Amino acid sequence: MFPERKNFERLFLTILLLWSGAVFSFFSAQAETVDIKPYDDGFVIARSDGMLFFTDIEGTAADSIKIRSEIAGIAVSGSDVLAVAPDGRVTSVERDGKSRILCRSLNVSGSMEGIACFDGKVFILSSQGILMSTSDWRSFTTFDFNSTYSGYYEYVRFTSICASDNVIFLAGVFDDGMPAVFTSAAGNIWSERILYYNEGRNVLMLEQQPLGIGYDPRTDVFVLACTDGCLFFMPGCSNCNYIERKAMHDLNAVAFNSGRLIFR
Repeated sequence: MFPERKNFERLFLTILLLWSGAVFSFFSAQAETVDIKPYDDGFVIARSDGMLFFTDIEGTAADSIKIRSEIAGIAVSGSDVLAVAPDGRVTSVERDGKSRILCRSLNVSGSMEGIACFDGKVFILSSQGILMSTSDWRSFTTFDFNSTYSGYYEYVRFTSICASDNVIFLAGVFDDGMPAVFTSAAGNIWSERILYYNEGRNVLMLEQQPLGIGYDPRTDVFVLACTDGCLFFMPGCSNCNYIERKAMHDLNAVAFNSGRLIFR
């Protein structure tokens, strides 16, 4: 083989490898934040490509871990982070990088959208309203929201789930594009949360779609992260809802820790 051809092939391979790396980096950079939860004295931020970032109270990343699946949502159980993938695979992750698979998949309709810990159980929500719960990862209870409430509520495409010590919130979008929020004290009987709020002398209905939901235990307030850069605050009083516009882009996640609020 001529030396010129060898040099050309080496140059071609070098360019190809550099281009491949650039493409990989580009698509990795496009991964979006899907969830945030309080963790110790800071937060854990989940990205769709399987990255977990452990941060300080200001939201500055200190440690990061990559798991072997995509992430749709996370919950915190003690010192473990429970990460659910769109196909239902659930991975338990410790901050030091140790991990174990708790569930390999869930054979339900729709992609998984979120996970929450409540009353000794773990709840996993699909986009089509299938709510799975388990206390031991061996047996699951299934609740089909859209089937159960067919004819009573419009069909809902769900986007997120969050729980406090005494209530679970589900958020999503009705068929007509309007936002939907439901609450339950046990996970089997659900009530719609009315999303009116006051702006000046006007009483308005939330129009932005919820993409994520968080909870502030200090004030007992659930907060929706919405399209158009809005946060929608829902105190215990349903007539006391209010909205804050925080960004020019959609917000996918919101979380609180010790009075500190972060959103992405």
